[in-house]
Amino acid sequence: MEASYEHVGDYTALFRRRERIDGEWRPEEITILKFQRPFKVYMRWLSGPSDGREAIYVEGANKNKVVIHEPRGLSRFFTFLLDPGGWRILEDSRFPFTEIGIGRLIERIGRDARRAWAKKELRLMDRGRTKVMGREVREIEGVLPREQKAGYGSYRMVVGIDEEHGLPIQASIYDWDNVIIGEYSYRDLQLNPGLREADFDPSNPGYQFARWHISLADGE
Repeated sequence: MEASYEHVGDYTALFRRRERIDGEWRPEEITILKFQRPFKVYMRWLSGPSDGREAIYVEGANKNKVVIHEPRGLSRFFTFLLDPGGWRILEDSRFPFTEIGIGRLIERIGRDARRAWAKKELRLMDRGRTKVMGREVREIEGVLPREQKAGYGSYRMVVGIDEEHGLPIQASIYDWDNVIIGEYSYRDLQLNPGLREADFDPSNPGYQFARWHISLADGE
């Protein structure tokens, strides 16, 4: 996966996320996702309570804040700058905004796998070929120690790796009680489409970001 990702400069996809937070399933979210390396993200929500929301994060720009626009209520008149790892982000997501994307997924898998392999704590199972979202994938399951104190990101993960380009397009994560806590997928993945600066610019006329900005510190 890491070798395959080295050939990717940018991509677009429909990103699906369904997560269990504080023991309860949150509504499924589907977003338009644009990503450019090293780390530029644009997202527009197409479903769920956040339908119509837009977000941009460009590493090193906008004071390293997530730029967000909400489409309804008084909030629609403003663009908000939020801490990517702050409580406002984490109340709707298991991960900080800076963990979005295929590259970060590959990093998490690789980090845990290398450490566990060296300690002989990793069990890998090839679940064979299957079809996911119309794509031929190979499903790989990784099982780690069933103790949170071991320091891994999860107990178990099932990953669907696209047979054509070698990238993960689906992942299911299980906690240490073997309860599924997250489902993620990348549909209609387009690699290296040639995204431009305007794709990650809030002033893009195709986006709805408001002119007035409000920066919210995490304690506010």
